[in-house]
Amino acid sequence: MRKAAFLARRLTPAGCIIAGTKLAAHREALRSRKTKLAPKVDAAVQSVIARTEAVEALGSTDATMTEIDRGADRCISAFGAQLDGIERAFDHDDILPVGHGQAARRADAALVRSEVLSSGTGFVKLVYSQQWVRMNAMVKALDGKDVKAAVERLGLGAEVDRLRRWTALYGQKLGVTEAKGADPAIKAVEAWHEAYGTLMVQVHAEYDDDTDETHALLRDRLLSPYEDAAEEERRAERARAASARKKNEPEPIV
Repeated sequence: MRKAAFLARRLTPAGCIIAGTKLAAHREALRSRKTKLAPKVDAAVQSVIARTEAVEALGSTDATMTEIDRGADRCISAFGAQLDGIERAFDHDDILPVGHGQAARRADAALVRSEVLSSGTGFVKLVYSQQWVRMNAMVKALDGKDVKAAVERLGLGAEVDRLRRWTALYGQKLGVTEAKGADPAIKAVEAWHEAYGTLMVQVHAEYDDDTDETHALLRDRLLSPYEDAAEEERRAERARAASARKKNEPEPIV
């Protein structure tokens, strides 16, 4: 199992740099206080710092993958929302009964969701390599005979075609669906997450005593840089979503 899987979410390249830089500062502060880290933990910290420098050195060359990732995420989330909307449009049938055709449409949406997005769309927050695995599985599920028929009846063929194209582009950029190697910037970001995931595992293995103040301090100093960066990106996403909702609100009638 890849250690990056222990991280709650994927950071942007900028987030990786912020977290890695803060981790390096915390390490220096601990060293100035003569706090000696366990060898495996210290090695993991040094690995994250080195990976941070690699991400920083590549600068903006990850922009193309970032844009592809965002576009794919929006398409996947929109498809999930469409299925959800169809199902919700025909719920509460205990109050207002639905006709045969309406029930069939709701059943088709539920079928596609259960086969294609059974765990929701949260996987768009995974690191690129793990998201690709889930996207590839999504496309394979769309190839199922019953799913294809349901998609056709729902009239979602255009959206499914878009999902397939985003998945193909995503894989090509990662270098997993064609011979060329992956973008160095993508590799650097993936390696950074793997390094920080390894650090997280080592920190919890060495400093898991909640009654020991030193253990608690070390966990905070070594893991908070990532956690703070992840929370900052969550806040930024919420702010962007709130701004988008506000823009889409109809003008008040006066």
